Amino acid sequence: MSEARFFEDIQLGEKIRTGTFELTAEKVHEFASEYDPQFIHVDEDASKSGPFGTIIASGWQTLSATMRLMALEKPFGNNPLIGMRIDELKFAKPVYPGEAVYVDAEVVSLKASTKGERGYVGIRLDTKTTHNDEIVATQIWTCLVPSKTA
Repeated sequence: MSEARFFEDIQLGEKIRTGTFELTAEKVHEFASEYDPQFIHVDEDASKSGPFGTIIASGWQTLSATMRLMALEKPFGNNPLIGMRIDELKFAKPVYPGEAVYVDAEVVSLKASTKGERGYVGIRLDTKTTHNDEIVATQIWTCLVPSKTA
């Protein structure tokens, strides 16, 4: 297990690239059936007349895959990813069943807390498909990271 990384250890401009996660047809259907049961995600026939002409993964599933990939990457070592807010969330392109995604991320802001026991780290995340490296979703996370003095 990796060691903890604290607010003081994080550098502005630091880059993170995650592993990959495949959104199989089965995973797309299972997730959407439970959390986003719209025809564009679960009904192959009806989705043909929808805006994408076929089934697509739920945007919420794409974001869940993003979270999984970042959690596995452990940018703060053993310290957890504690989300405080998400800004500038955009869905750029759909993800199709069978596509795999990964995340390219960059630390874009660092702000020490007035309490001194923690800091806030801003990370810009670009979720991309492995098929052609196209961005499918972007967002900026603000994460709470403990300070070495905590």
